[in-house]
Amino acid sequence: MTRFDDIRHYTDDEMLQALKRIERFQELKPVAAYAFPDLSYEQFIELLDSITNTPDLQHRVMVKGMENVIAKTMTSFTFSGLENIQPDKSYLYISNHRDIVLDAYLLQCILDTHGMSTTRITFGANLMKNEFLRELGLCNKMFRTERGGTAKGFYAALAHLSDYINNSILNDNESVWIAQRGGRTKDGFDVTDPALIKMLGMASPYSDLVATYGSLNIVPLSISYEWEPCDSLKAIERCKTVDGKYVKAENEDLISVVTGITQPKGAVHLSIGKPITIEDLVELPSVRNDFCDALAAMLDTKINAGYHISPNNYIACDIMNGGGKCSEHYTSEQFETFSDRLEKVLINNPMFDQDMLRKYYLQNYAGVLERRLS
Repeated sequence: MTRFDDIRHYTDDEMLQALKRIERFQELKPVAAYAFPDLSYEQFIELLDSITNTPDLQHRVMVKGMENVIAKTMTSFTFSGLENIQPDKSYLYISNHRDIVLDAYLLQCILDTHGMSTTRITFGANLMKNEFLRELGLCNKMFRTERGGTAKGFYAALAHLSDYINNSILNDNESVWIAQRGGRTKDGFDVTDPALIKMLGMASPYSDLVATYGSLNIVPLSISYEWEPCDSLKAIERCKTVDGKYVKAENEDLISVVTGITQPKGAVHLSIGKPITIEDLVELPSVRNDFCDALAAMLDTKINAGYHISPNNYIACDIMNGGGKCSEHYTSEQFETFSDRLEKVLINNPMFDQDMLRKYYLQNYAGVLERRLS
């Protein structure tokens, strides 16, 4: 037993054993048919049986499957900033969070196809309730993160998570992907939680704030979708939220995973920002809480700057505010396409307050632009 056995991903040997278990899940057949349409199910099982280690699984199955998802659901997938990272260096990638799976795995595709090691990925404990998702995630370098519990237990879990992340980067030379906040953005505002920044420093071997966060080699990531994954589901969730609380239905997370992957997303771009430097950090306040707040704000600025605004963002702003202030950024055909989609969401969900549902749907797209213009 190691001190991270309760949260770490599978070792190579454990992964090979898990693949045998995965082959017995009924969910595997439709997943294989969608992600590997050129293979029969028998051929797909032969592919799994030929896997030798985790990098082999990631390269031949995960990346190949994601490439097919990209071809099916995106009109284009582009990226920028690869020159900002080095193949022999480990980083902490802090990303905005729009989709449960794709935000992290699109980065893995970029890294793998350019000869770089993939990252370890945070994996919410809520997703692990589904055994199939749990096995797939742990095979693909995802590690467990807690989402609640008693105050004492949650604090201990955060310290443990901090220890694992610091150990991954400083000792294992393994990069880590983590979202800038708990849960996906559902209002278009990509905001870094200062509590996340505080967590990262809890188990650092350094007492100095600049050394603590400088050693993590933090890289801001910005993922931009022309068509927001689960846009209608996010708006519906906000309609269902009462007094700031929302209770998920059974298998709701699984539905969101599948919808996010299979829903058409149009043009998608991932921006890899420049790492946060020691020079950046020494300019921040010396008091810990103020330092963490300022670092979170710095990440917000960098992540927002890397976000690619699409015509849909401008269209949503004009619909919300009335008039055509942003009309030079889209065509009448693009406006009609977006309006038709909004209308279908309203028609298909008559049980919700239509004004509220409309507002929340539009905020998925308008929020990021409103933040930039504010």
